[in-house]
Amino acid sequence: MESLMDRYKVFMKRFELSEDFQAKMTVEQLKTQLSQFGITPDQMFDQMNKTLIRMKDELDKTS
Repeated sequence: MESLMDRYKVFMKRFELSEDFQAKMTVEQLKTQLSQFGITPDQMFDQMNKTLIRMKDELDKTS
């Protein structure tokens, strides 16, 4: 899961830096969708990381 999150961050950063129209549209669509929930992409990644940490902690407790 960590690897997937890291790859997604890289993927999105590449889109942000790209001059390609479709890439720019993808980033804008993500920002628009997230703004409907009142969060930014950075907040989304932070929340995903916090959730992953909680999941790991729960796994450690059950082991």
